[in-house]
Amino acid sequence: MKEKSEEKCVCPYCEEEIIISFNPVCQPCNIVFPYCHKCELTVLDKEATHCPKCGEPLS
Repeated sequence: MKEKSEEKCVCPYCEEEIIISFNPVCQPCNIVFPYCHKCELTVLDKEATHCPKCGEPLS
């Protein structure tokens, strides 16, 4: 079983690893995913306007 620190965040569209930063991005797809600064959560739905966890508007 993998530890949480070893888990990778992958793009739901191409399944490549997402670079997690201030603006999480999938380089192969050229998609910048929304990020909730309140929850520190990368939202993998590129169409999302609000955080699915806390409801905070995504910038």
